[in-house]
Amino acid sequence: MSLESYRSSANRIRTAPLWGVRLQPLLMHDGASQTFREAILRHRGEASNVTERFERLSRADQEAVIEFLKSL
Repeated sequence: MSLESYRSSANRIRTAPLWGVRLQPLLMHDGASQTFREAILRHRGEASNVTERFERLSRADQEAVIEFLKSL
């Protein structure tokens, strides 16, 4: 990573790795989400297109994503 790219991201919140997320009782950088669904739907801004894609999934596919997260 160059110094310039580091400076441009210095004030950004960095996403924690998902490994072990099933063991976390509170989610997101502020710990304000208690469920995976809540954490996914809170993502806006730069992640809004991913949130919208999740919302367009069938309920069964949304549950499959959440079950996958529970396996990490």
